[in-house]
Amino acid sequence: MIFLYFICGWAQGEIKRMKKVAWIVSALLISGISTSTMAIEVPEELNQSFLEAIKLRDEGNVFASIELLEQLIASQPQYKRAELELAVAFYRARLYVDAQTYAKSVLSDPNTPDSVKETIQVFLDQVTAEQEAMDKNRHRWSGSFDLGAGFDNNVNASPDASLVNINGNEFLLDEESISKESKYGTINLLGRHVYVIPGTIGLGLRPVQREWVSALNFYRKAYSEESNYNLDVITFSTGMDFISSTNWRASLAARVDAIRLGNAHLGWFKGLNGSYTMVEGVNEFTFTADITQQDYDDAANKNREGVRTGLGAEMLHQFSSTFAGKVGLNLALMNAKEDFKTYQSKSLHSGLYYTVMDDVMIYGELNYRLLDYDGVEPVYNHSRNEHQVQGVLGATYHIKEGYLADWGVGARLSGINNTSDVSIYDYSRTDLSFNLSKQF
Repeated sequence: MIFLYFICGWAQGEIKRMKKVAWIVSALLISGISTSTMAIEVPEELNQSFLEAIKLRDEGNVFASIELLEQLIASQPQYKRAELELAVAFYRARLYVDAQTYAKSVLSDPNTPDSVKETIQVFLDQVTAEQEAMDKNRHRWSGSFDLGAGFDNNVNASPDASLVNINGNEFLLDEESISKESKYGTINLLGRHVYVIPGTIGLGLRPVQREWVSALNFYRKAYSEESNYNLDVITFSTGMDFISSTNWRASLAARVDAIRLGNAHLGWFKGLNGSYTMVEGVNEFTFTADITQQDYDDAANKNREGVRTGLGAEMLHQFSSTFAGKVGLNLALMNAKEDFKTYQSKSLHSGLYYTVMDDVMIYGELNYRLLDYDGVEPVYNHSRNEHQVQGVLGATYHIKEGYLADWGVGARLSGINNTSDVSIYDYSRTDLSFNLSKQF
């Protein structure tokens, strides 16, 4: 939703710039049309190519326009009007050096009238100003800080009862294998750097801006009574974002996760993530793909090592300015060393988000996941299948005034019910948390 507003805002900025350029182009043509230099006659087929190039440019297909104009100039080097139009096309593609080159070519021509030169200089000043502004904002830094506290009634995701049935026989679980409850605290720190790559490229009909995005994230969840389940995750990701001036964006990034559980290092996850998002009116469609190599340090988890691949699709619909909903599907395959740790996952997720008043949002989410394991579960001597249902209710509030101005507070209640045909994996879990966050 946030990016939908960003796309709209950026598009409005592009329209304003285009209007300014359109005024400059009109001035150039009005000044130049009365001179033989600017109004040089060209064969009819080349004139048609020129008109087609202008049409393509005005429709936003800038790179196709550039290609046609370059061909026209190659056959008619004295056709200065084409050079000016090409300068404008490069400007719209944010290829400022090329725009300056062609504009200066006409400016330096001794046959160019003074009135045209004055207008060209206005254009060059505009190009220079935008290039300098872009260079100043080529590096962007941002981040967030989040503190939380909560209560989890099943820290270890274990059965509630100590008595389990295995192949018709009842067994008593030890105390460590029964659900445990605990209060906890969390901290989440994120630092993000964006480098805006100069110029644009042609992907699709319109220019596409490229950004190299790197992020470092530290997350810690510490339990007051069950420190063996404390979780620390450090994540570093880096990769390319592609942002079209129309209605889509995409990304491809590499990621590394260092994970600690309790007081020991658990393992390293390394992978690639890709996504593509298309905005169509009030709908936003996102498609994702990822592949992750999961490596564990401890002997107890060595059989879980392997490669996980996933695919996802999600639709976000904006019912109104204050009400939105989403629904999505995710498929994953985990190829582990041991068959009984290899699984296929199918999950559905949905959510509704409602802005009650300024800076207050409430939301609800409902998720379902089906896990189908290969191989035979030890002791039970049959394969394992699980159904998991999760419901979430939450609210957020953005503080406008006082000592905590521009901070956000949130509350979240989550309930999970996991049903398995291997009884020791049956469990229910309730988690209530509160957080305080700041974006910078």
